[in-house]
Amino acid sequence: MVTDSARQHMRGRTVLITGGTDGIGFHTARTLAGMGAHVLVTGRDADRGRAAAAAIDAETGRRSVTFVPADHSTVGGNHDAARQVRAHVSSLDVLVNNVGGLFEQRWETADGYEATLAMNFVGPYALTAQLLPLLRAAAPARCVNVISAGFKICRQNPFEDLQSTDGYVAADAYARAKLLNLLCSLALADAVAADQITVNAVHPGLAWTRMTQAMTPQTMPVFRRIWPLIRLVQRHRSPDKAGRRVALLASSPAVSAYTGRYFQGGTRPKRLSARELDVGAQRRALRLAAELVAEARTGTGVQTNDEEPRSWTPR
Repeated sequence: MVTDSARQHMRGRTVLITGGTDGIGFHTARTLAGMGAHVLVTGRDADRGRAAAAAIDAETGRRSVTFVPADHSTVGGNHDAARQVRAHVSSLDVLVNNVGGLFEQRWETADGYEATLAMNFVGPYALTAQLLPLLRAAAPARCVNVISAGFKICRQNPFEDLQSTDGYVAADAYARAKLLNLLCSLALADAVAADQITVNAVHPGLAWTRMTQAMTPQTMPVFRRIWPLIRLVQRHRSPDKAGRRVALLASSPAVSAYTGRYFQGGTRPKRLSARELDVGAQRRALRLAAELVAEARTGTGVQTNDEEPRSWTPR
């Protein structure tokens, strides 16, 4: 629910939403633009991006959305997206890392990384690290990482078989990548606290999106026996409602004091297990993200000190 205080808080703010041209990202953008924010959305399809911007602008009655073409599957694509954003704005109040992916078949990006790992873990960190100066310029600012409660079904050590070469199962690769994203988010929250940037993770809930529609029993073998029931539930889950849950984390004054927390809708964080709260694992995930970005074939080289979290020293 959009409150008057949240609407007042977002008026005139600048927000970037990755993958904001469709699905949950589109509805997040639609909600925040309707609250008075200027929203930048990224996507690979220029036609879809322009159509999404035009649709939201028509609804708000003003020029509220800017489309930024981006390929978030590679580190270089995320660095290029960051350059384009810096060309558009001098500060960023909210970054919503919404883009992700779940793939039935294993494939590798141009960086040589398994695509699920690249899209759900490496990419969001690569973009966030590059945009920290813009977030600092708008402090107090927010970074909202859209993950999935699917991280809870990760049973293996998330730091082993990162590239899913030892037998690929889509659901397992997805759960591992989302767990790594969550761990990295919690560590980053601690690292940038002094910069007045909050970092939180949110599970928006199931939604009937293009990604969900593309799922098969082979994608989620654990649910194969009850697949018709799973499909029925998915079809009735609204991407609009999921988008509003993400927008709540981006806008509500009630969550402004929280950082390094996990939400599943609402303004109260959810309790995490000892595995997710392990500071050593969190820091390891943050180091791993930085290493994978630095080693990426498409990357733009080593980041300058000014582009790194000032309070973060890899351990």
